[in-house]
Amino acid sequence: RFVQSLEEAVQAAAAIGYPIVIKAQSPDISHKSDVGGVMLALADVSALTAGWEQLHANIARHRPGLVLDGVLLERMGPRGVELIIGAKRDAEWGAVILAGFGGVQAEILKDVRLLTPDITLDGIVQELLLLKSAPLLRGFRGSAPLDVLAVARLISGLGAVLQSHPELREIDLNPVLVCPEGQGAVALDALMLAGAV
Repeated sequence: RFVQSLEEAVQAAAAIGYPIVIKAQSPDISHKSDVGGVMLALADVSALTAGWEQLHANIARHRPGLVLDGVLLERMGPRGVELIIGAKRDAEWGAVILAGFGGVQAEILKDVRLLTPDITLDGIVQELLLLKSAPLLRGFRGSAPLDVLAVARLISGLGAVLQSHPELREIDLNPVLVCPEGQGAVALDALMLAGAV
């Protein structure tokens, strides 16, 4: 839920259920975690209150004068493996989709594949299994296999959106949490940019 005051946040959290996550909302902030704009695993009203105050203090320190549009409040997601999935319309290459490991560590790991937006579900699965860290998707050292098909469907849908909306220049889903097989994949944050390439 989108909220604009602590009172609204407390009401929304009671309806959604704890633990919750809060995220700063402003078109001027691309990477919320870089400016302290994300507070995780807030377990109750007192944690929410402290997290709310800390989030706003972080934004004031990193971006003085910036007024947030509000705060997005979400239920804390399950644990899983983090991926990054993005789409970009390049002036020379056309539409390209990137999928790989890392979430917020994607720049460090550099374990990604580039895909065309019209690739089939089977093709997406095959590409995901070519990633260097693919053993994590199949179940590593006794962990459950992850829902690779759900990730493939998400990527396929992203490709369809990119193809049907030429005004979209870039879409960034990061992180995407991949749950155990049959439990899906969830985009925990998203950024969309429109305009000419």
